[in-house]
Amino acid sequence: MCKLSAKLIFAIITTILAEPSFAAPQAKVENCGWLVAKQDALVPQPDSSLKPSDPAPLSKPPPQAKAAYCERDTIMTYIGDERVLKLGLPLVIRSGEREGVLEVNPTVLFNFHRVGERYLPGKDNK
Repeated sequence: MCKLSAKLIFAIITTILAEPSFAAPQAKVENCGWLVAKQDALVPQPDSSLKPSDPAPLSKPPPQAKAAYCERDTIMTYIGDERVLKLGLPLVIRSGEREGVLEVNPTVLFNFHRVGERYLPGKDNK
């Protein structure tokens, strides 16, 4: 799992925001939702109205959400990802077997590892 530092996230977002708004790209494929607590793991709860790269208003996270996730055709970040981060949740970007986590507050890390479609607490012991 790729962890990005707050400085790197700020640099990415600053670079993206410096581009003209008409040039803001959208993901070609973007299936998003929430990672919600269920028993001892986080499980995906799809949400068709959570599309960060679309300028339409975002849906609100359910109370049990610990993170948002987006399945994309690429592991790229988009300008709208900042809107998800402003909700106070990490954003897990997945593309095939690759994934990365965007977090705003490095003192509250997304400390989970993926096993199938579930995220278990702690780091992967591989």
